[in-house]
Amino acid sequence: MVAVANANATFADLLARPDCTQSLLQTHLDALDVEERVRQCRALGKKQQRRLWEVSAEAPAFTLEDLIPSSATAEVRWAGKNSLPLFTHFEKRFFRQSGTVVGYNFNPGIAWFTGPGYFTTVQAPGKPKEILFDYTQVPSVAPSGWPAVKPNTGGTGKLVYGGMHDFCRRVCQTVIIGAATRLGKPIDAYFVLART
Repeated sequence: MVAVANANATFADLLARPDCTQSLLQTHLDALDVEERVRQCRALGKKQQRRLWEVSAEAPAFTLEDLIPSSATAEVRWAGKNSLPLFTHFEKRFFRQSGTVVGYNFNPGIAWFTGPGYFTTVQAPGKPKEILFDYTQVPSVAPSGWPAVKPNTGGTGKLVYGGMHDFCRRVCQTVIIGAATRLGKPIDAYFVLART
């Protein structure tokens, strides 16, 4: 039996259903405007994000082209909510630079402490349906208007981003769910991103 959404249900409501599927969530999210999609994504707590990661395990592939089209000449922003206790709202901003997709974390509330958290983005090796935000590989030069590049190997930035790899799965064309690993090990930390 195919799960059907209630017209008044929210993203969180659908995730609570035992018959929840990625395709059900995609149908729901695709029907929302950008502002409401971001609002409903940012309403998810850690348990809901963990559930979303699990539900999206068999989702269709998400590619770099989905994240930021190869035709893009400006940055593309994705609004995020992470599962940490503080500073949970943020953005990941992406730019195509000499054939490479680079990104950083925009979070004014904590950037003074962590730095910008630069990363490069690739299709995840061995996981062709997922993309990888690799914090161990940072661009040599920042795109125009972005903060100066800092490696994630020293200072307080190392505490947050050192050895970090984020794996991301499709929820729909404009929403992805990510799970963080450090030094190759899952750390039970998640984030949801919605394109703005």
